[in-house]
Amino acid sequence: MNVKWWVVMHNRKESEMNTIETNLIQERIKKIMLGEPTIHGQMAMFPLLDEEESAADYLTLDDSISNGCARVTEVDEGGSVPELTFKNSGEKRVFLMEGEELLGAKQSRTLNLSILAPADKEIIIPVTCVESGRWSYNSPRFSTSDRAHFSRGRREKMASVSDSMRMDASPAADQREVWDQISEKGRRMKSHSPTSAMGDIFEDHREHVSDYVKAFTAVENQAGMLVMVADDIVGLDLFDSTETLKKLMPKLIRSFALDAIEECSHYQKATGTEGMTSFNREEEIRRRTKPYQPKIADAEDLLKKSAAAKSSTHPGVGDGDNLRLQGEEVIGGALTLDNQVIHLSVFRNDDLPGSKNHRRGRRSRVRRASHRRSHGRTRDLSPEGFLEFLRRNSRGDEE
Repeated sequence: MNVKWWVVMHNRKESEMNTIETNLIQERIKKIMLGEPTIHGQMAMFPLLDEEESAADYLTLDDSISNGCARVTEVDEGGSVPELTFKNSGEKRVFLMEGEELLGAKQSRTLNLSILAPADKEIIIPVTCVESGRWSYNSPRFSTSDRAHFSRGRREKMASVSDSMRMDASPAADQREVWDQISEKGRRMKSHSPTSAMGDIFEDHREHVSDYVKAFTAVENQAGMLVMVADDIVGLDLFDSTETLKKLMPKLIRSFALDAIEECSHYQKATGTEGMTSFNREEEIRRRTKPYQPKIADAEDLLKKSAAAKSSTHPGVGDGDNLRLQGEEVIGGALTLDNQVIHLSVFRNDDLPGSKNHRRGRRSRVRRASHRRSHGRTRDLSPEGFLEFLRRNSRGDEE
């Protein structure tokens, strides 16, 4: 066989497939409408409205665990930080959303990408540790939590997973970077965790996070949500089913809310309202400032940029395909099956230094892939490598 000819044909076929998948994303976005925003504090949620209500032909992770048809465990007794075993004993597929948190076993993890687990099958799922100070069993199986990875951390992790897919064809995240982000988040939000758990940051702010969950509820025909925090477009999540959105929306609201609460704390310091009771603080902020009003044009622009982003197609973990989206101003991922978008998640990345459309006013902590690679990946994620990482951290050693 002529090797050069084979390479040319393979690249052409891959390009054609990526074009088809890009068109699939474009068609999905064309079918939705942008609803009126709901506002709470420094956060706004625009509902993404579908043409009609739709049902899902799969179970969510929460439903599958609660009814006993699925279980999540360490891959073996010793465990492996970036991998877990998912056993689906049911007759339906199970949808696992990128960023969902799993609690228990040797340490808590979040999912690296969205997955459709096949019916009556066991698969290995890619995850990232969000509890660096524990490597011992507190339960034989994992349970689900009511939240997802905080939104800015989701975006950073999504970027590193895309890097890994491109370089190694592996849906792995930059584990060291995730640990660093959680540590920095806890410090900024004055949260201490004995096991450096992301979940403890949420728990320390549970009352405020719950206020956000109560403030945002799904409306008729809502299949997705686009979120702004302060003057920043954060991102969007869009599902194939209004039913799925209703079930997973509280987790996503908590994810975005933690960043909105941090943003509010910066604002309180700037306005001198820090330390006031919640009621007095809101009254004082209203007295001093104009009401927060998100710009619909910015939300529409994110949808356009998402539709225009280039995509690459990779085999899914489980059923379907895994798409990675990359544009000058957006980064994202999607799960597709049978020419249907099951889940699309997109974040803005125009606050990256060096971007042609870099907005200097943004305070995002997302960094370029080249910057992340220059600091190195945490490649040794065996139990021994993980324990060595903990020992170095406890001594304060540098990499």
